[in-house]
Amino acid sequence: MSMTRRSFVGVSMAAAAVLGGSALVGCSGSAGNAAPEKTEAKTEEFMTKGKGEKLVCGRRGKLFKIAPSVIAEELGYFKEEGCNVEFQIVELAEAFASLSTSNLDLMLMGVVQTCEYIAKGSPMYIIGGTVLNGTEILGKTDFDAPLAKPEDFKGYNIGFHRPETGQIVFRSWLKDAGLDIDGGDVTFTPLDDEQSLVQATLKGEVDFCLCNNAFGYVNKDNGIKVLGTVKDLCGDYPCCRQNASEKAYKEKFLSLVDFEVALLRGYKVFKTDPETAVPIMVKYSEQKEDFVRAGLYGTDTYEAVMNLSPDPCSTAVKAFYEDLKTVEAIGDGAPAVDEFVSTSVYRMALDTLMEREPNEQFWKDLDAEFAKNNA
Repeated sequence: MSMTRRSFVGVSMAAAAVLGGSALVGCSGSAGNAAPEKTEAKTEEFMTKGKGEKLVCGRRGKLFKIAPSVIAEELGYFKEEGCNVEFQIVELAEAFASLSTSNLDLMLMGVVQTCEYIAKGSPMYIIGGTVLNGTEILGKTDFDAPLAKPEDFKGYNIGFHRPETGQIVFRSWLKDAGLDIDGGDVTFTPLDDEQSLVQATLKGEVDFCLCNNAFGYVNKDNGIKVLGTVKDLCGDYPCCRQNASEKAYKEKFLSLVDFEVALLRGYKVFKTDPETAVPIMVKYSEQKEDFVRAGLYGTDTYEAVMNLSPDPCSTAVKAFYEDLKTVEAIGDGAPAVDEFVSTSVYRMALDTLMEREPNEQFWKDLDAEFAKNNA
């Protein structure tokens, strides 16, 4: 039986209004909780090799959603961990073509592309997370109809941008509920980019739209408000991932682990020290501080829905693969994704930090989250 996201993630049917004061979804639990039993990584021979190899890692544009890696680079953590990494700015199509031929070792963006390549028989590996969630539902400020359950979306024309990961999960959620998403019950209108979606919403060409994190904040004074988020309706889902080429995974494994150790250290700074993180990300993204701070941490009136956890979240990734098959028809003959979703790099990196700092609660909290997210 094909399993969907709803098989893995509890669905909240709460009202979708989110203009509240919640901050970035975190990975830390209560400091008083007992440490869970540590989950050991499955070790194969190649996982004991490949230390000290150069890694070429792709980033897309100057996006602040890759904050942990940028912080780790700025603070010298990659050098401290003995990781020889070169970062390159690349576009998604170019990056995944290069990953498929092992001319690029890592790409910190994308998940739809990874799944599509895997489905077509071109192996690459999802080894960690860059972003969970991130898609906002935006409408005009006078929109006040409820949007809490699938039936509430009947009759609407919804704008979306194909590269936006949340639209896959959202459309699958509606289809699983029995709705015709091809114009029968709900109409979906693809547009070229987020700003085109906002303009189409303001002009009434679509009823509302699905946009990436922070577009609600950017357009809050332009007649747009956040009606909800895809996470509100569908639960946590993977957005951008850490994607590795087959050669990097099989021949540079311990270098990937060193990379992940540095990344986790950057993530800790991001989570625990915003006053260090924000200036670094303002400099990197060349965006205004209020925008960067709102997009990463939220404000009193705006929720930053992105979760920048490096956790592989393998359970959600496998469910997403099924969602993609549901709405994009990538093929009944597509191979199972399980063997290409690896938790071993992250697990070994987290174990390294837990052994190095056995009393650090932050690593214990991530360990607990790992057990929940990687069944």
